[in-house]
Amino acid sequence: MLNRRFLRVKVLQQIYAYHQAEETDMAAAERRLLDSVDNLYGLFIRQLTFWVEVKCFAERRIEENLHKNFPTEEDLNPNRKFVNNHVLNALENNTDLMRLAEKYKINWTDDREDFIRGFYNRLREYPEYQEYMASSKSSFALDKKLILDIIDNHLEDDEVLFDYYSDKNLGYNSDYQLGLFLLWKFINELDEHFDASTKLPTAYKTENEDNNDDKRFLLKLFRDTLKHADEYQELVKANISNWDYDRVALMDKIIIFMALTEFCQFQDIPVKVTINEYIELSKYYSTPDSRRFVNGILDKLSEQLKAEGKLVKTGRGLV
Repeated sequence: MLNRRFLRVKVLQQIYAYHQAEETDMAAAERRLLDSVDNLYGLFIRQLTFWVEVKCFAERRIEENLHKNFPTEEDLNPNRKFVNNHVLNALENNTDLMRLAEKYKINWTDDREDFIRGFYNRLREYPEYQEYMASSKSSFALDKKLILDIIDNHLEDDEVLFDYYSDKNLGYNSDYQLGLFLLWKFINELDEHFDASTKLPTAYKTENEDNNDDKRFLLKLFRDTLKHADEYQELVKANISNWDYDRVALMDKIIIFMALTEFCQFQDIPVKVTINEYIELSKYYSTPDSRRFVNGILDKLSEQLKAEGKLVKTGRGLV
């Protein structure tokens, strides 16, 4: 589920928090790192169950309208396209999602009458929803497209949804965008064979393997970046020109130190992959000038480390 970029983000966030809090307890910091990964995965599960609950609310509303004292024509002949959405029905019946919802103690009972109703009313106003409901065409692909379009065009800026998740768990505040991307990615990759017995992806892609390489990558990147911070600091100081090291943003320093860790401690990760990954992180998590600075310093440092024989790559890392 969580690819290496997501894991890099979690390490970046936790090292930043470690420095801000002037942390000294490495074991406690590692536990918080693992908890933050689990927290992000829990947010993904909560978002899946949220869509199921919205669908269930729509069903209850249809049933209530049928029993009005003076039902309208629309009440008597409701458009059931949304509540028959193949994706949402498959999720509702999935036993693994039920298990995970129980594990993360997700219960929407207390939120039905205000939060769920509010979102459902906003959903009905979205042009994508209205177009979907008005269309006579029906397919698994179109059912997927509705959800993907709503995520793409509306959820990122839905302040009510953001505030709700933040109130539920403070950690969701920084993970909201990541959680939306995980949700989008999962729905986008869903196929028609997904049913009640299909297993959901695990937090770590390698979670069911003996070594769990992704979890090992996460912890090693975190530990080694902190372990070699002083060494990396001197290396960066010696290689920046026209920059005052003390004025370099803390986030930029951490990004560079993490990249240096991958250069020197992860022999199977190609240098170009590392540079590209941390340039991307700098775009989203640091200042507008960071991309250019990070790119320049990493190019320079990679060449120096290679010349000194300290950048040794094997296997996949040679590519």
